Amino acid sequence: MFKQFFYFLSFFFIMNSFSQNNEIGVFIGNSNYIGDVGPTTYVNPFQNPNYVFGVLFRKNFSNRIAGRFSFNYSDIGSSDNWKSSVDYRKQRGKYFKNTISEISLGVDFNFFEFDLMNDALQMTPYVHTGINYLRYNALHYPIGMSQARKYGENSTFSIPITIGYKIKPFSNIILGLEVRANHSFTDNLDGSYPQYKNMELYSQKAFGANLSQDWYVFTGFTLTYIFGDQPCYCPK
Repeated sequence: MFKQFFYFLSFFFIMNSFSQNNEIGVFIGNSNYIGDVGPTTYVNPFQNPNYVFGVLFRKNFSNRIAGRFSFNYSDIGSSDNWKSSVDYRKQRGKYFKNTISEISLGVDFNFFEFDLMNDALQMTPYVHTGINYLRYNALHYPIGMSQARKYGENSTFSIPITIGYKIKPFSNIILGLEVRANHSFTDNLDGSYPQYKNMELYSQKAFGANLSQDWYVFTGFTLTYIFGDQPCYCPK
């Protein structure tokens, strides 16, 4: 399903890529996780070198609104022993590592007019939201161990909430800085809430607050290249 959805969207955007102003490029940055293991800080991309890399396509419908399709791959991880963890987590001593592969479809909204066809310097803050489909490792904590171990793979959805700032210093290049907080629909990115048959024979009990689901945050830079024909509004 993951591959078929990716191929379908890729084909759709390729077939429509020459009718509007378009961008294609990359996203590079760090990620941090918010959940039941490790520090409780919300945006801290430097708490651990968890890298994220992605590719993105923007289809600009106007100077204010653009559709965005992207694929991101990221490591995430956390530890109760890190300096900013609360005391009871340090005493518990859990830690984990995981990977996320996601495809995302959403909408960007520019606060100011951002004209891709104007050679003058352009810049604006923007917000973004949409829907993500992600794959991740299903984790658990074997009895007597502090490190989470993989027992399978799983998938879910997440909702991105993004704020960013972008600038067009050259005619065909756009640079951006953004922070994207993703609210996932799972509580087991960290292994704190495993669910599989005969779990009680091999795993420690679930812990943490399962009323709140896990978050992951991407902080980084975008670099995109503008392509496509400028629409013509010539009189007939």
